[in-house]
Amino acid sequence: MRQTLLPLLGISAALLVAACDHDHDHGPEGHGGGHDDHGGGHGDGHGDGHGGGHGHGGDGAAEVVTLWGETAQLFVEFPALVKGEDSPFAAHLTRIRDHFAFDAGAVTVELSGGGHPVEKFSIDKPSIPGIFRPVVRPVHLGPRDVALRLESPGGSEAFQMGRSNVFASRAEADAAAPEEEEASGEISFLLEQQWKIPFQIEQIEVRPMRPNIPAFARLTLPSEAEATLTAPRDGRVGGSLPAIGAEIAPGSALFTLSTVPQSAEDLASLDLALAQASIRVQGAQREVDRLKPLVEQGVVAQSRLDGAGTALAEAQAELRSAQRRRMSLGQSQQVQGRVEALSVPSPIGGTLAELFVAPGTWVSQGQPVARVVNRGRLWLDVEVPEAYVGRLGEISGAWFRLDQLDQVFEVGRAGLVSIGDEIDPSTRALPVRFLIDNEARALFAGMRAQAHLISDAPRQVPAVGLGALVDDGGIDVVYVQTGGESFERRPVKLGVRDGAMVEVTEGLAAGEWVVTRGAYVVKLASTSTESVGHGHAH
Repeated sequence: MRQTLLPLLGISAALLVAACDHDHDHGPEGHGGGHDDHGGGHGDGHGDGHGGGHGHGGDGAAEVVTLWGETAQLFVEFPALVKGEDSPFAAHLTRIRDHFAFDAGAVTVELSGGGHPVEKFSIDKPSIPGIFRPVVRPVHLGPRDVALRLESPGGSEAFQMGRSNVFASRAEADAAAPEEEEASGEISFLLEQQWKIPFQIEQIEVRPMRPNIPAFARLTLPSEAEATLTAPRDGRVGGSLPAIGAEIAPGSALFTLSTVPQSAEDLASLDLALAQASIRVQGAQREVDRLKPLVEQGVVAQSRLDGAGTALAEAQAELRSAQRRRMSLGQSQQVQGRVEALSVPSPIGGTLAELFVAPGTWVSQGQPVARVVNRGRLWLDVEVPEAYVGRLGEISGAWFRLDQLDQVFEVGRAGLVSIGDEIDPSTRALPVRFLIDNEARALFAGMRAQAHLISDAPRQVPAVGLGALVDDGGIDVVYVQTGGESFERRPVKLGVRDGAMVEVTEGLAAGEWVVTRGAYVVKLASTSTESVGHGHAH
């Protein structure tokens, strides 16, 4: 997750500068002290509210509208409509998925209804990224339905802005405008400021949230995922050892060991033992072959054939043993008649985690030389508090997070390896083990985690992303977008946490839009709203 690393004073200063110096010229009407009026809900998927004739401190009656569509957010300001007069629109259009300004496209404003023909006013590009300025010059008097359509490379969006009246004169429009009331506690944060920083808004939805049991956990290596290679004999480590962290294929030679060759007498003894075992096998086989027909004819008792079979089996076992001893010696390669080089393979594939020796080091038989680990799979060892042990029979999986990573990791019921049989007397916790995939190699054995065992069926509740929460003096707070450039500080009460989401039990309702990225910067803006608030020249 990207983080704003500017010092606190630097951010506050940046907000003030942006408020005073940004290019936000909406024409002579401005929006002075006006506040955003916004539609409630989506209706046909685009929302349907608009402000009705806001008076802007001597600038004349004006409309301010905020609507959220499927792919775009519209924040638009325009003077009250007057027949035969230009009403410049300042339409701010923001992509919802990443909160970037639309930097290309065409915008069309349509006036319809009231028994008059449709009037269209278009512009084929923004004046600056994100701001489109079509000029509307109405021809017909009376109530008209206002719509704005965006056509851009990123998609199309239509906004139904509701009904506005076309007046006969500017004086009539100003006289009809109601007195404006400033929203209490409203935080002003301009779109030009939002577009310049990592920022995101999301709509509160009712979603399934899974009750869970919180517990500490640790990642460990499965027993079969680790191998320590030892020296099979006394000798000197030779060859070029791989670097720590190198990938090792299963069965590949990790190092060679140069040893003193066995004496000629040892070789002769092994050859003699092999030959004698082979002779005994041949003799025993002949005896079995001789007795078989005699037993079938009833000349010889069956017991003699059974004894001969046993002797054959013993001779074959001795032969196999002699062959293995001779083969083990044969794997050594005679170099210049004096030194043998043994290749020592890795029994598993994975990563070289440790080297205990350097090339040329003399080692004794059984001495550790290297350690290979395969962290393609890890154990998640969870320490379940004693108070929750009674709920373990309902466990359907787990999710966990690490302080070092923002990602949430999940494991299903199929990954459950074991549930312990006794409470640890020191921790008063019961061990529960899961096997998790780690093919991306993002996790390491030894990491500590905050785990949550999923213990009950999901519940449908309003939820918000963790990125929306701000700790404001020990109170959990979110910032609700009430208009394109206005926000409200909202204390909330939280319930179940599930992955990157948390249940909101009080303070928010489904359908509201909250800041999920950049919330802390909105908090900073709230401290200087008086300075950066309304009255800026769009």
